[in-house]
Amino acid sequence: MLKLKPMHFTDFIDAPVEKVYKTFVNENGWDPWFTDGMKMELKDGGKIFFRWERLTGEEVIDRGYTIEIIPNKLWEFWWYEYEDGFRSKVTIKFQKNLDGGTWISITDNTIVKSMEEIDIRYGCAFGWGQMLILAKAYIEQNIILLR
Repeated sequence: MLKLKPMHFTDFIDAPVEKVYKTFVNENGWDPWFTDGMKMELKDGGKIFFRWERLTGEEVIDRGYTIEIIPNKLWEFWWYEYEDGFRSKVTIKFQKNLDGGTWISITDNTIVKSMEEIDIRYGCAFGWGQMLILAKAYIEQNIILLR
């Protein structure tokens, strides 16, 4: 297993923390702005089902489960199911800004066993950046960039 530092992604979204949190942590997941059929059980240990089609051009399905939920503050989960288990532990934190906006930070600890699997990590990094841009447009402007 390669020893890699966690990846960190941070963005500011000009909306109240409650709205930002609800956009990321809800029963329908990141539909309609990023996923196509995501479902999540809103409890510690709850199952997560991811489905993409618009973003990928083909149906991509994955699963995960919630480790911990603290309303309007934190959502931590495992996902990226591989033949030997989940490969990506993600922590999303929501922090209220004094002016009413929200700082969102994502920490991804993707497990990579060898250099041949490094594309797993690059794919996750690319995806989080893309996801934050799509979320920002959706939350701030009510624009869905995926068609």
